This record gives sequence, structure tokens and C-alpha cells, in this order.
Amino acid sequence: MGGGSKTQTTTQEQKSDPWAPAQPALQTILKGATDAYNSGVGSQVYTGPRLAGLGDTTQAGLNSMAANANGAAATAQAGNTFLNGLLSNGGATAGTQSALNNVLGVGTVSTAGVQSAADRMADPNNAASSVGKGLVGGQYNLDGSGYSNLANGLGQGTQTQRSLQDVASGKFLDASNPYTSAMIDQGAGDAASAVAQKFAASGRYGSGRFAGAVADAADRVGTNLRYTDYSNERERQAAAANAIDSQANARTGVLSGLLGAQNDVRAANANQAVTGANLSSGADTAALTGASALAAIQAQNNQQRLSQYGTALQSAQGDRASAQAGLGQVGGVQENLLSPGRTLAQVGAIQDAARQDQLDAQQQLFNEQQQQQWKQLGLLSGLASPIAGLGGTQIGTTTQQIPQPSMFQQILGGITGGAGALANIGKAAPMLAMLSDERAKDNVTPVGALNDGQTVYSYTYKGDSTPQIGLLAQEVARAAPHAVGQFSNGLLGVDYGRATERSANMGSRS
Repeated sequence: MGGGSKTQTTTQEQKSDPWAPAQPALQTILKGATDAYNSGVGSQVYTGPRLAGLGDTTQAGLNSMAANANGAAATAQAGNTFLNGLLSNGGATAGTQSALNNVLGVGTVSTAGVQSAADRMADPNNAASSVGKGLVGGQYNLDGSGYSNLANGLGQGTQTQRSLQDVASGKFLDASNPYTSAMIDQGAGDAASAVAQKFAASGRYGSGRFAGAVADAADRVGTNLRYTDYSNERERQAAAANAIDSQANARTGVLSGLLGAQNDVRAANANQAVTGANLSSGADTAALTGASALAAIQAQNNQQRLSQYGTALQSAQGDRASAQAGLGQVGGVQENLLSPGRTLAQVGAIQDAARQDQLDAQQQLFNEQQQQQWKQLGLLSGLASPIAGLGGTQIGTTTQQIPQPSMFQQILGGITGGAGALANIGKAAPMLAMLSDERAKDNVTPVGALNDGQTVYSYTYKGDSTPQIGLLAQEVARAAPHAVGQFSNGLLGVDYGRATERSANMGSRS
């Protein structure tokens, strides 16, 4: 990491004869520098590992993210396919669409049979209505005229009554019965003959006694026959009266039965009329019931259709909600797939940073070991060189090769060729400064920091591709303004001894 060189014409002050008191110090500096140079201190390149690289944990995390990236892409593709399927099916999944088609395919209850029955029941000429009207109109009334004729006939006198009425009324109790009179006449004749025979036998026929006896015998026969006839007639009268009464009672019973039968006929006819009215009313009621049943079935069909459409709507809304929820979870799924790998990568990055810090610390230790001797010489040079300048001087213009400082030379204050003695901004003691102006540098990249936090950069000088490491004068001016000076061309230089003094003190304390 040595510096380059370039040809530059400069006006410089050469001390041809350093101040005598400073010469021992200068000799010490030259000897120390020669010994350090010969020993290689400060020119050795750090050969240890500089870059920690990716650790196993970091690599595992990256591999996990790479592997799961395909899964995350597949998840996103599955969500996109699912969404396209929903959009093509009106917001429903294939399974839901199939179930929905089955629901919508359920047929409604047929009204044909009920409609036919309702039409028949509502027909005014159907059997029930016709029979009912006929019954109400008396078309089927029972004929009671026969009972009326029989009753009228029973109201006239019967032959039995006519035959027995004279007996029952006692017409023959007064000996007006011609048959009784004939029997009395015959019995009186027979009695008179018998008396005559007795008197004739006794020779008294024709006597006064004979006439009286004949008259007595005739009277006794007439009296006996009349009494017997009267008694028998009374019995016949009672029997006739009883027969007439019995017949009258029988006729009354028959007539009562006929009247009851007539009443039954009338009641039957009335019942038939009521039945007919009921049938007619029942037909109307049945028609109304049929119409109500038809309306109920139609209402049921309408309700079923509404329910089916409601089910379809709920299914579509449910699928849409599920799809939206599923799409909302795609990012979460992707995050879950990548999160373990990302966590491993973060943990690995911490481990890698720790290992890099260890490598940087090792390199920093090496660099400090390399520059420690030069730093001491730089401090001595910073003290002795201004004093040596108090001797005789001569001014001349020379053309020389100015070597560009290496990183270590810049940090040590530029004790090798190329250092310039400048007066700082505050006109304090002269300093040894190295060109460190940001305006003179290209490819400036931060590579580390000193103990006091000042940033160390890698860079190249404009027009020179040789890599360099050092500070930026503009930043040093803010942290240690006494370490910054200005060249005659306006560019800024840094006295690295002064610029790194605070960092060195912090390092020695630690």
C-alpha cells in the first residue's frame, strides 16, 4: 500500500544547513526512519481476512427465502386462480355453484291436481251441488198422500160399527127383537099345549081352571124368554159396545200412526231439505277450501322460490366474503413463508457484522502495530522539523518527483517525501500537511473510522489510479481545525499527527 509519484514543479524552501540544535533530532529521525524502512514496518500489507462474508445462518436464511419465494409465488398464483374462478362463476366457487344449481333445480309443488279438484268443487253442476239443490227444491221429498187417504178413510164409520151399533145402543132390550117374539109365541104355544094335555087327561079341559093355567104357562114361558133375552141382549150390548170401543181405539192408534208417519215424512222431507242445503253449502265450502288450498300451495311455491333465491344470494355473498378473506390472507401466507428465512438472515447479518467487526479489529490492530513506530517518528519530526528550519535557507525552483503518501504515511503526518510545511488558518506553528482535500480525490468510499469517530476513506487522487487511504480535510476541519492548512493552490492539507492525536490518546487510554 505504498504511495505513487508524479512530476510537479514547486517552489520550496530548502534547508541546506539545518539549525544545529535540531540536527541531533533530525539524525535520530532519519536513523529511525531508515531502520523502520529497512525493517519493513509500515510497508507490510495486512494479509489476514478482510471480509467476513456470509455466515451459515445468513446463507440458510437466504436459502430459505429463495426456496419459499417459489411457494409464495405459488400462493399468489393460487389466490389469483381462485379469484378468477370466482369472477367467472359470478362470485361463487365451483362447489357452491354446483350446490346452488341443485337448490335452484328443486321443483315446486304441482298445483294441477288441486286446481282440477277446485274446479270440480266450484262447478255449480257437480253432483253435490245438483243433489243439494234438488233436495232443497223438494225433488226428492217422500210422498205422504197415501197416509192422508188412509187417515181420511179411517174418519168414516166402519161396517163393524154399523153392524153392532143397534145392539150397543140397546135397541133390542125392549123385546123388539122379532126372533125373541117368535120364540115367546112358540114357547107359549108349547106351554099351552102341555097344559091342555094335562087338563084333558084329567077331564078338566075347557074348565075355568084350564084357561088360567094355560095363560100362566104362557106368561111364564114369555117372562123367562124375555128375561133370558134381556140378559143376553145386555151381554151382547156390552160386547158390541166393547167391540165398537176397541175398534175405535184401534182406529185411533192407526190414525195416530198415520199422523206420525205423515209427520215422519214431513220431518224426512225437512231433513232432506237441510241435507240438501248442507250439501250445497258444503259444495261451496269445498270450492272455497280448494281455492284456499290452491292459494296456499301457490304461496308455498312462491316462498320456496324466495328461499331458494335467498340461499343463492347468501351462498354468493358467503363465497365473495370467503374469497376476499382468502385474498387478504395471501400476503400473510407469503409473509409466513418468508419470515423464517428473513429472521435467519437478520440473525445471520448480526453474526456477520460481529465477525466483520472482529476482522476489522484485527486489521486495525495490525495497522496500529505497523504505524506505531512511524507515528513516534512523526511526532518527533513534527517537533524537530520546524526548529531545524531556523537555520540558513535558500530559495530556488526545482522540478522533482513527489511521492504520494501511503495510508500509513498520511496517518503519521507525511514524514516521507511530499510533505509540505504550511501555516494553518490560525497562523499557529508551521505544520507538516499532506494533500487531503476532497476536491482533489476521486472514488471516495468510507472504509472505517478512528477511535474518535473520524471516518477513514479509500480514494484515488485525480489523474492517479493508485489507491489511497486517509481522511478528508473538510471533515477534519470540523473535528480538529488546528490540523488543517491550505496550500498555495487553495487546496487543503491535513497534518495527520495533529488530526489523529485525539484518536491516539483514546486508544492509549483503552
